Amino acid sequence: MNPVIGINLPNGSYDSDATRRYLSIFKENGFDAVEVCLDTYPLIIDGAICEPWVEYIGRMLKEFPFKYSAHIGRGLDLRDLKNKEKHRTVLKSSIDLCARLGLSPLVLHYEVKGRNQEAEQYFIDAHKETAKYAEQKGVLIVVENIEVELVDPVVELVAAIDMPNLRMAFDTGHAFLASRYFKFDFIEAFKKTLPYLAHLHLSDNTGTFEELRITDRPKYDALPMGYRIEYSRGDIHLPPYFGKIPYDEFFSLLGDYKGMFLCEYYVERFLPFGELVQCRVRKGVLEGRKKA
Repeated sequence: MNPVIGINLPNGSYDSDATRRYLSIFKENGFDAVEVCLDTYPLIIDGAICEPWVEYIGRMLKEFPFKYSAHIGRGLDLRDLKNKEKHRTVLKSSIDLCARLGLSPLVLHYEVKGRNQEAEQYFIDAHKETAKYAEQKGVLIVVENIEVELVDPVVELVAAIDMPNLRMAFDTGHAFLASRYFKFDFIEAFKKTLPYLAHLHLSDNTGTFEELRITDRPKYDALPMGYRIEYSRGDIHLPPYFGKIPYDEFFSLLGDYKGMFLCEYYVERFLPFGELVQCRVRKGVLEGRKKA
């Protein structure tokens, strides 16, 4: 089985000409799949689907021969008890969008496990409900680890819920940074995910955790990305093989994994190297299969 190598559509591509340009470039670069962040376009307004935009994007995506996955909008917070109905509405609409546009899996962020037991129980229950609804719509839900939390809680969530339509998305860049900050072994943490793994986000960095991500998120987000890359501050989303993550060792552990290999990086900053990235990842995956 040939590996499905994908790439993320930049969030700044909401202009239709920009979207087509990126998709055309991805096709020329040899990618097989594209991931769309759902808040790139105003597909959802106040929790409700915006029909003109859905129809427009649907027609555009069909112009290209890709498999498509989706990433939830940044605002979703299934621990927010005060506004839980709005979050549930947005999530339901997101799943409906995926079903209509042929986007699967849909990636949700785990975020940080808290001490509020009511919120944590609701978080678990909301994922169970989400998985059931998404299964009816033919959409797979995958939960992604982030750089400010251990990998283990995500594995534990997916294992505890134990539903075929709720699996794990492993983000290499997030796990690598977290491993340096929380002092755990990156490779050993990844091995724990294998029984539940259904999606991969492949980004790179140097393993330099930026504490502003925890202590002052607005200041962290305001740091210019060019500066952050130059000084290696935090989650800088380099293409695979541009940083220090041991990708060759990583790929050798994947066994019979059949999900996407989604390269998630700042595409617009590395646009001349798309084909290089795609070829490196494909070669790494194929060589890794030989070693498995």
